[in-house]
Amino acid sequence: MERFLAQAAKYIFEKHSTELHEICVLFPNRRSGVFFTSYLQNEISEAVLAPAITTVNELISGYSTLLQGEKLQLISILYDIFKKHTKTTETFDDFYFWGEILLADFNDIDRYLVDAKDIFTNITDLKEIELVFDYLSEEQKEALEQFWGSVAVNDKKEFQEKHLEIWKKLYSIYTEFKEVLVAKNMAFSGMIYRQVVEDIENNNFSFNFKTYYVVGLNALNSCEKKFFTYLQRAKKTVFLWDYDLSYLEDKKNEAGLFMRDNLNNFPPPFDFIFSSQNFNKKKNVKLAAVSSVYGQAQQIPVFLNETKSDCVPEFDNTAIVLADESLLFASLGAISDDVSTINVTMGYTVKNSMIYGFLMLLVNLLKNKKHDGERGDYVYYRYVTDVLNHQLFSYWTTAESNTFLSEVRLRNRVTIELNSLGFTKFHKKVFMLPKKTEEFSAYFLGVLGEIYARIKIAEPDNKMLLEIIYAIFLAIEKLNSVIKSVNKEQATEISETVYFRLFSQYLGKISVAFEGEPLSGIQVMGILETRCLDFENLIILGLNENKWPRTFTAPSFIPHNIRKGFGLPGIDEQDAMYSYYFYRLIQRAKNITATYSVVKQGINTGELSRYGYQLQYDSVQNPEMINLNFSFGNDPVAPIEIRSSKQISENLLGKNTVEHPLSPSAINTYLQCSLRFYFRYAMDLPEPDEVKEEIDGMIFGNIFHDTMETLYAPFVGKVMNRMDFDAILKNRVLIENEIHKQIAYHYFKEKGKGSKKVVLEGKTVLIYENIKTYLNQLLRVDQKLAPFTMVALEEKYQTALEIGLNRQLVQVFIGGRVDRVDRVEGVTRILDYKTGFVKDLKFADIDELFERDKKEPKKEILQALIYLFLFVENNNVPDIKPVVYVLRNLFNEKFEPDVIWKEHDFSFKELKSDLVDNLKQLIAEIYSPHTIFTQTQHTDKCKYCAYKKICRRF
Repeated sequence: MERFLAQAAKYIFEKHSTELHEICVLFPNRRSGVFFTSYLQNEISEAVLAPAITTVNELISGYSTLLQGEKLQLISILYDIFKKHTKTTETFDDFYFWGEILLADFNDIDRYLVDAKDIFTNITDLKEIELVFDYLSEEQKEALEQFWGSVAVNDKKEFQEKHLEIWKKLYSIYTEFKEVLVAKNMAFSGMIYRQVVEDIENNNFSFNFKTYYVVGLNALNSCEKKFFTYLQRAKKTVFLWDYDLSYLEDKKNEAGLFMRDNLNNFPPPFDFIFSSQNFNKKKNVKLAAVSSVYGQAQQIPVFLNETKSDCVPEFDNTAIVLADESLLFASLGAISDDVSTINVTMGYTVKNSMIYGFLMLLVNLLKNKKHDGERGDYVYYRYVTDVLNHQLFSYWTTAESNTFLSEVRLRNRVTIELNSLGFTKFHKKVFMLPKKTEEFSAYFLGVLGEIYARIKIAEPDNKMLLEIIYAIFLAIEKLNSVIKSVNKEQATEISETVYFRLFSQYLGKISVAFEGEPLSGIQVMGILETRCLDFENLIILGLNENKWPRTFTAPSFIPHNIRKGFGLPGIDEQDAMYSYYFYRLIQRAKNITATYSVVKQGINTGELSRYGYQLQYDSVQNPEMINLNFSFGNDPVAPIEIRSSKQISENLLGKNTVEHPLSPSAINTYLQCSLRFYFRYAMDLPEPDEVKEEIDGMIFGNIFHDTMETLYAPFVGKVMNRMDFDAILKNRVLIENEIHKQIAYHYFKEKGKGSKKVVLEGKTVLIYENIKTYLNQLLRVDQKLAPFTMVALEEKYQTALEIGLNRQLVQVFIGGRVDRVDRVEGVTRILDYKTGFVKDLKFADIDELFERDKKEPKKEILQALIYLFLFVENNNVPDIKPVVYVLRNLFNEKFEPDVIWKEHDFSFKELKSDLVDNLKQLIAEIYSPHTIFTQTQHTDKCKYCAYKKICRRF
């Protein structure tokens, strides 16, 4: 296979073998210059001075006296001029995004030598036509108002006029902006290009080389065309274009769009012969659909094995091209150890590093900190624990910091004061946050300095990590310098919003180069690195529609039709450029495998690139379509069964005492999921401590129960009349203070039920209001029942049952705490509060309540009946019934709390025998050494189970 650059090197050497030092060769990038130099060396047999190798951008920019300005400096200057001309009151924060768009438009206007006055006049005329907004929808009008947020007004006519006035000012803004920049010896890139090509004829620029060779370029902007035209007229330039006739002569193929113009405007020498009919030669092409993004890399070893007969240990033989650059590390990991040399021509983006991830956690700290006069700076707990649990912090982990993390969970600390985190010098540096935006960079630099020093001692061989830290350090230093300059020269204050936008942009540009020999081994590269290069074996990873071609275009104030009319690039030109990169890359290759992910996630469409379809349906190639499916699912989880034993039975019986009886809730747990009972009561597995970000159902219930107990406690043993309820309801301070105390105790885990009043925020305020609403309604419901006697509150009751176990009688204690016992009109009520959902309070018979693993168990009724049984065993009362206060039903017009049996009056005397028989049978089963503890069949019950990870249900 003859490579284009090798043919170009041969041609240039034949023409200038004795005067190579007098020529300059221009390439689209430096990588192609390196390859060209290697090919040129193959032609040379004795010592000579090499030609100059450069890029078009470096050559043109070198003729300008203006310096490229930093984006922040440029936008700050533009903001001052924009304010001057439009009289806007828009802040720099609000303007920054629009300033980026304006700057990009100005850059395009200058690169393509557009008459700025003409284009802005056309835009203004178009906007005047569009002032008749009648055909626009309300959403479109709203979008326009948001677009010009600072000038949006209620009056339609006034809004239209102000909208148009800004368009009229754009040319004046553009003109003065460039004048101010020239005075400061500063410019944006397009301005530099325009200045050079407009002055090129008047200034008689001196060209240091006898001949300039333009090699392998494709899309030229107007400045480059004018520059080359001047060189062409001066007979100082030769153009060597790379193309294939298959797409050049096919007017429908966008890959040849720019090349057809280039050949017409800048024809190559007639004697430059190169291979231009390679695409239609038979190739071994495969298009592989992969059901995983990162799984695409697993096709690399397959490809290398299939092409090993064509592989030779040369730098231009095999390349791995990453259309999706996030696959870099997956690709490197997939290359087997048999491959001796790999050269990564693309840098490792620091955004993928753990250092960048750590800095983003610090950014979250800065963005979300709050300040209180008493507490100082404090933040939501997760922002702190995420930082402390980051792998970098392992170098500074102390027993004190570990204890702190445990305390956060145990005390449910939803917010954390940062001044409580000074465990080490590094902790203080991280959590002592700066107050002003101009101090942010120094903060990040200080933290990075500490990390670098520690890693250099702990892991001196980890050069990659140290290099990443150093590169990020330099980028933040540069950002800091630019911000200080803007602050000093333009007196522009940078807000947090703009700072973090810049921070992300500066760090997003950084990549750390891999050490390697560029002229050896398999090449791993991105799309732009492939320009001018040819390989015999190619594997392309990420050939998805949104990756190649890139579907994103920069936003612009210039409408599409006007951009097109004035020759400014748009989505069509971008597509043509990426199409050329694709076809030019594969035109000389012999073996080509391209993978694409079928996963639809985010902006990933899971669709093969249009170029893949073109190969399949619109070319002489007949690619093999293959599917690579990876089974990532686990094998079905085997059901868990635990067989009881004599030891387990004795262990359970040993725990059953007067102080620790078998509770109704434990009985319900066994009926719903006997395996959960085993974990909780047989194995004593503790439920994991974790910070509850909001008050859940259990905590809500505890707060409500304890608040009600406190309010009713003075009336135990007394008759409560309606006046008593009036007094409680009017005493709002008492109710609110008590709820605060209970929230402090149950949610914030404050020790003791003292008088400390916690600060409620966010959802906690809503929960507090809900508790207060339910509590007040319950008081009103009880008031309607008054007068009645409050018999007991939160009283423990228990009894013992003799159970037949292993052919002998065993005494088992059952017991629990009853929420409330009262006597209304001579009937004793055993009352249970329920804060959750209860379907109904009706049951047909006792057997129904003891059904194992029922989808919708009537556990509330069973629990109420067991409490009733316990009370009766300890008290001789003639008339008694169970009552369940379901809080969700308190506001019902007809509130019915009574448990209903067989649709007639409740009679515990009739039920007691069946209840006791079922209880004995169930308890005998629980404590039997022959019981099998099994999982529930209804997985919905597992969602909130503390042991769901053991069962691997969720």
